[in-house]
Amino acid sequence: MTVYRRAWTMQLREGAETAYEEAHANLWPEMRAQMRANGIQRFYLYRSGRTIFAFQERDRPFTGTPAPPSDLTARWWREMAPLMETEGAYHQPVQTPLREVFALDTSMEATS
Repeated sequence: MTVYRRAWTMQLREGAETAYEEAHANLWPEMRAQMRANGIQRFYLYRSGRTIFAFQERDRPFTGTPAPPSDLTARWWREMAPLMETEGAYHQPVQTPLREVFALDTSMEATS
């Protein structure tokens, strides 16, 4: 099975670090369900200072064309808007895409 990956960074507002981490520690169950329904297999967030590094893997290609968010995603973005840099009418987090340079998956290597 092919796995599709993407990574990006986002920026938190000053002083929002704790609230951002708490929000994700208490992620809504319906948001988890929506991610699973959209083929997300893994989603990791890391923080360094106010920079968030995000990484996703899913079972289908990511489209390059942004679509309007679901009502649930739009609600989450509104909740996160005071905590991070956003743009547009939906308060989408400003994302800086990262280009994959190297990948190692030892589960795919033959063992001797």
